[in-house]
Amino acid sequence: MKITSGLNRQIFLAMTFVGLFPLLIMAFQNHIFARNSIENVEKEHLSFSLRSRLLWLRTWVSHTRQDFYHLAFTGSGRQGGSEQERYLLAARKLFKGHIIYRSISLYRSDWSLLVRYPEGVKGAVQMPQGQYRRALEAPGGLFQLGGEYRHDNGDVILPVGQALLNKQGEVGAFLVAEVNLSRSLDRILGDTSDLNEGGRYILVSRQGKILYRSSLADQTEPVQECAGNRVPTSLLDSPAWQVRRMLNCEGDEVYSIHAPIDEFDWLLISQFPTGGALNQFQSFILYGLVTVFVTVLIVVVLAKNLSSRLTAPLDELARVARRITAGQHSQRLPPFKEEYVQEVGEAFNTMMDTLEQQQRSMLQSTALSTVGRMSSSIVHEMRNPLSSIKINLQALARKVAGDEAYGEMADISLVQVGRLEQMFDDLLQFSKPLDIRKKKITFCQLVDEVLTTLQSEAAAKDIVLRVEDNLGNALFRADRAHSCRALANLVGNAIQWSPVASEVIIAGQRPRDGTGAVLISVTDHGPGLTVEQMEKVFHPFFTTRELGTGLGLANVKKVMDYQGGAVFAGNNPEGGAVFSLLFQD
Repeated sequence: MKITSGLNRQIFLAMTFVGLFPLLIMAFQNHIFARNSIENVEKEHLSFSLRSRLLWLRTWVSHTRQDFYHLAFTGSGRQGGSEQERYLLAARKLFKGHIIYRSISLYRSDWSLLVRYPEGVKGAVQMPQGQYRRALEAPGGLFQLGGEYRHDNGDVILPVGQALLNKQGEVGAFLVAEVNLSRSLDRILGDTSDLNEGGRYILVSRQGKILYRSSLADQTEPVQECAGNRVPTSLLDSPAWQVRRMLNCEGDEVYSIHAPIDEFDWLLISQFPTGGALNQFQSFILYGLVTVFVTVLIVVVLAKNLSSRLTAPLDELARVARRITAGQHSQRLPPFKEEYVQEVGEAFNTMMDTLEQQQRSMLQSTALSTVGRMSSSIVHEMRNPLSSIKINLQALARKVAGDEAYGEMADISLVQVGRLEQMFDDLLQFSKPLDIRKKKITFCQLVDEVLTTLQSEAAAKDIVLRVEDNLGNALFRADRAHSCRALANLVGNAIQWSPVASEVIIAGQRPRDGTGAVLISVTDHGPGLTVEQMEKVFHPFFTTRELGTGLGLANVKKVMDYQGGAVFAGNNPEGGAVFSLLFQD
């Protein structure tokens, strides 16, 4: 995958990690939880199957016990026939039961053989001996199990004995049957369909001797028998009804659970391979791997697309920046679809507009500074000749005072000389730096000086100077002399532009933004300002008056800039212009 930039690569890797790390954690957790859940379910399944088979096995034992119990009193009943005939009848009844017998032997009370079924039974039939024989002869020991042994064909033969009573309630005969456990229990334990593949049931004695083991349905080769036909002693010593992992006789790992059959002193074991329990889990793993692969692919594609989208604005920003550096200062970022990127683009474009404006202002300031230095030198050189001209004109004016034509020409010359002097003064003031000394003053202190200076000029045009003081004794920091000169300039302009018998309003107030600054505005009732005039009114040498120098308002702006304030020009909605001085406290 081609990644074009280092930032793109970092974003891609970070997003991929953030997207895949939780996914891998959840996949690992789900793997563990799913495996444990399946194992727990299979363990419950194993326990349930053991309970069901144990119930059937106990039912089989109960039926066997009931069959022999009824036969025990055959000879003591009132039915007809001799005792021997009744004993023979009891022996024949066993063949009608549910148990498969290898042989049935009927012995007299002295243990001589009375009859044996079937007559042609193959293999030797062992006569009860020792402890088993004494148990049959003991009073009350009617139903007895003998020691088990394995026949040649691998079937387990279990001797089951019963003492038969005569009419006097004494032992009249002994009935001993050889139960073929392997064939009898096939109907109970042979069906392993309720277990997983490879599951089986095993019936063992308390000593671990295998009495019965169900065969595997998919078995193609003989099962390797356990050593001595015994189960591991670790299984015999473990608690009953507890599912454990262990190795079976074939060395395979199995889940195993066992329960006791107290009536016969047996143990019933249920087992199935752990691999069989997890076969379904293996298929789940395959599905999970496919899901993880698809998810990883989706995360990678989304991360790549999103990283490209995030870095595309930066690439555009770099492209525009390179073009601006190359001299294309009008280049700006295009609109973006994303709101957050659009805000960054607007901020960048605003910054470039501001820088461009500041650059123009800097160039203008540099030019003005150069012009100011040149003007200062020129003014100093011209003031002395101009003073001489003025003195000579004044002398000539006195000589021609009686001559109407020459007297008028002398007056006009003196007026123009005065205009030149005012222009030189304004030019000197504009060209030299200001020494600002800010102190705390009030609005009234500033306005009183202006009124004292301009009251007579306003009275000449019958103009009322009205003061609106909304500041009271509020103090603000300003250079008193320069600020008074700037305010006087604004009020003087208002008097000149206002019609006769009108008023000029000088107001002091706090701005609406609540910053703590002081705003002093001067409102007249003159013609107001056009849009073009408002854009150029503070530029040096811009004037709309015939005798104006164009430096008055430029000096006002210079005074406010040096103090960290500002000056604004606008129109009064009721007519006239409004000039405002903003002092930052």
